[in-house]
Amino acid sequence: MIILSSDLINLPVYTQSGQHLGRVDSFEVNIDTQAISCYHVRTGLIKGLWHQQLTIAPNQVVSINKEKMVVADNASRQPIGEVELAIPGIK
Repeated sequence: MIILSSDLINLPVYTQSGQHLGRVDSFEVNIDTQAISCYHVRTGLIKGLWHQQLTIAPNQVVSINKEKMVVADNASRQPIGEVELAIPGIK
């Protein structure tokens, strides 16, 4: 399945247990591998108000479609600059 960047931006992001984390704000592409290296997820309703940005690694994504992205439950909610989201045991 192919998903366009316009479908990816603002895509809702949930954990496997159904907790809403936010929406995809942007993503980074590794130009050497031509693969997504991370997703940036915006929390909160309005940018600047109760807003954080999380980084999600591709190996944390359980599923993705045009309706939502689901990430592993054990991904903690830490803002960029403090701790990058990570699944224990995977580097």
